[in-house]
Amino acid sequence: MGAAPTPVPPEIYRKEFDAARGAGLPISVHVANLRSRAGAVEALAKANLLGKDVQLIHAIWITPEEIKSVAAAGSSVSLSPYTELRIGFGFPQTGELLGGGVTVGLSVDTTVLSGNADMFAIMKAIQNVENSRTENEFKLPARRVLELATIEGARSMGVDDRVGSLKPGKRADLIMVATRDVNIGVFTDPAHMLVEAAQPSNVDTVVVDGRILKRRGKLMAFDTRQVVGQASAALAAVRKRGNWW
Repeated sequence: MGAAPTPVPPEIYRKEFDAARGAGLPISVHVANLRSRAGAVEALAKANLLGKDVQLIHAIWITPEEIKSVAAAGSSVSLSPYTELRIGFGFPQTGELLGGGVTVGLSVDTTVLSGNADMFAIMKAIQNVENSRTENEFKLPARRVLELATIEGARSMGVDDRVGSLKPGKRADLIMVATRDVNIGVFTDPAHMLVEAAQPSNVDTVVVDGRILKRRGKLMAFDTRQVVGQASAALAAVRKRGNWW
């Protein structure tokens, strides 16, 4: 279940939390994305609403004490650097969260704000921002970034027993990258190559739960022209209903 409690008081959204927990659903909450909304995590902690089933989105203006509360409760944080930079939320406190023992995953947020769903770019953005923010070229290593985009992202959503890494018994969710492409064909470390140089065009194959959705660079699951056509028609209908031309 998704929620954005600010500026709603805890007694209002507690009912939503209780309903989600009664149904066994995980909870995602947008918090502390703006400086003016600082303190939202503390409010959740004081209301005893944090827990292992809670994922905090953004949490840009989280404080050291709030980080301790999040870690103690077992809640996770999802960072969306494209959105956070695009809107001017601020800089993700990646190092502080990780150093405080908080599980951190990476996300696209919404393509309306991020512009695309390029997880390679998301990885590079989070690394560059953290290294620049701390004035340390090696603050956030590529291999750690890759973990944030895979197993840690799965862990932050509570599904790391099913996805996030390639192990017997887990779902076959994977991509295959064409390592002979000119922009990534020469490398010494695959993690650095994926984080700092790879692009969506380098993805040769995509497998989701054992189903091949992309092969040899071609999408197999749907007709892209049809999807774009349907989306364009839907947008035109919305604009017409709203008299927005």
